[in-house]
Amino acid sequence: MSNLFLLGVDGLPPATLFRFVEEGVLPNCAKLLGDAARLDVVPTLPALTSPGWQTIASGAHPATLGISNILLPTPGRAPDHIRNGFDRSLSHGEYLWERLAADGHPAIVVKYPGSWPVQVDSEHLIQVDGAGGYADITCSFEEVSSTCYACGFELPQSQAQGCCSVPHGYDDHWRVDSATASGWTPVTARDPLNWAHLPAGAVPGFETVLVLTPAGQRTRRLLHALAYTDDAGQARLLVRTGKDRPEAVTTLQVGQWSDWIHDESARGAFAYRLKLLELDVARRVLRLYRSEGHRTTGFTRPAAVAEELCAAVGPVAEWTGTFDFMNGLIDLDTQLEIYDRHTAWLEGALRHLARNHPWRGFFVHWHVVEYAHHIAGAALDPDHPEHHRDQEQYLSFLRDTYRLLDRLVGTVSELAGEDDTLALVSDHGHDTVHSLFFINDFLRERGWIVTGDGENIDWSRTRAYGLFPGLVLLNTTSRWSGGIVTEEEVEPLRQEITAALRALVDPRTGRPVVSAVLGPAEMRAHGQHGEVAPDVFFTMDKGYEPATRLRHDAAGLFELTVPGVELTSGHGSFHPASPSAATLALIRNPDLRGGAVARHPVAMVDLAPTFAALMGVDPPQTCDGRPVDLRNSGLTKKEDAQ
Repeated sequence: MSNLFLLGVDGLPPATLFRFVEEGVLPNCAKLLGDAARLDVVPTLPALTSPGWQTIASGAHPATLGISNILLPTPGRAPDHIRNGFDRSLSHGEYLWERLAADGHPAIVVKYPGSWPVQVDSEHLIQVDGAGGYADITCSFEEVSSTCYACGFELPQSQAQGCCSVPHGYDDHWRVDSATASGWTPVTARDPLNWAHLPAGAVPGFETVLVLTPAGQRTRRLLHALAYTDDAGQARLLVRTGKDRPEAVTTLQVGQWSDWIHDESARGAFAYRLKLLELDVARRVLRLYRSEGHRTTGFTRPAAVAEELCAAVGPVAEWTGTFDFMNGLIDLDTQLEIYDRHTAWLEGALRHLARNHPWRGFFVHWHVVEYAHHIAGAALDPDHPEHHRDQEQYLSFLRDTYRLLDRLVGTVSELAGEDDTLALVSDHGHDTVHSLFFINDFLRERGWIVTGDGENIDWSRTRAYGLFPGLVLLNTTSRWSGGIVTEEEVEPLRQEITAALRALVDPRTGRPVVSAVLGPAEMRAHGQHGEVAPDVFFTMDKGYEPATRLRHDAAGLFELTVPGVELTSGHGSFHPASPSAATLALIRNPDLRGGAVARHPVAMVDLAPTFAALMGVDPPQTCDGRPVDLRNSGLTKKEDAQ
């Protein structure tokens, strides 16, 4: 039986993939579509990254895994005290690579969501990272967050507001170590003093200090930067560890990236890069972007593989989230350069591991398409009122991102042999988000949320709370000791909230906007139940997405999303039956007919057992799904179907 190479592509909408293939810009994807059988895949409830990828790996429903969402309620705590849904130690499932390793088959896992910390200590398993970088969440191996050092102009004061606030208790949350909520780091331009060993002809303009504070430390790192004009009249930035040091950390012109800069923290070595975005020596204007600093040790099992990878392909370029662009730290060109560097590192790591280590199963995840759609989704859909704003620029950005996908598909196609199974899989699709609906403001208006001083939730009077994306938790006495909703009150309250959601009308259009409200029985049918499952799940019409932050103004329950300021694309309605949430799996296998399309959609829980069957191995022990009947789905070659 064949080996399996699984390439996971986050947030891949089939319609956009097909569009760019038809434009002729994705030759490797076009070839894979011709060589592979295609399954239309029904995602999890909700159609979301954390439960989706863990279901793909395990064949288990969210209820079996105990992973209901990215934001997991904490048993025994208030509804807004949540945990990280990507924490592998919280999942009750067994993953396909763990089953392979237990049966003595070598497996390699690279940056797969929900796979860290490693739960299986096996000589047959190599694992690389998998601890973050998804859904704009800080990676556990991040030592310094990305930021932009700036002076000479007024800096933004607040973080760009997206669909989520960060609830209490979330340890691995959004940009945990940024210098400010916006990600900007203000610096002060001063007259240069006591600099030595300057380049010939350099005319100093101003100096400043760049501060780095590694995660979990009070000790700061200081770099000294000098803005000067060279003998050709060009503005340059010199960065050193000391003003009198003859050697430079880097010297940059506008638009230029530094090489990797290596440093040490209490946890270990890490590396980052700098890009000079703007420099006006005379006006003392500076914008200097610092990438995330990811660990260069400790992010693999066995630990020695980290050193091996850094020697072969360089430090990890992890952070590709939307935060930096949405907060104005970088432009689209820089964002694309970050995508490119991340993808190049991943390709190098895959080549090295696949060629130097044995494997029967190889599992890798790439998140970049998801982020690009979040940023540029409005450009694809005229239903968004701001569809034409910088449309060509955003479409070009999307095409270039998909070209990176195409390059990655080409790399993976080379590594998977003709007798191997190559699977390209995604966790959900994408669709326009033109309006945010503020669910917790809605609950507060109706008295189900009560806030006290400073807009903090008063849990002694609060009966319900909304979590992204469309989950409502009741503040029950059974959930935690401070709950106020008794068991007898649960069903009447659920019915009240359900009725109010179904009656919700967008005052801008006069039309109802909630497409479905699911209670426990309906959610159970989609594999969503258990102690961390919501009490109510609701989905919205095309273009609407729930937002959980409580606002401190009276701006209404709905807000238009603006390209470059808010995310303008999401996961459809997050309902598995939504056409825009659906995605695909492309499976290239010697026994399958290239270009064939399965007669019926398949459930996401059926992917892992299908891959196991193609490999001739046992599925994960906690698997809820069953292998797809490939022959009766019309996917096998004619001679095998006879």
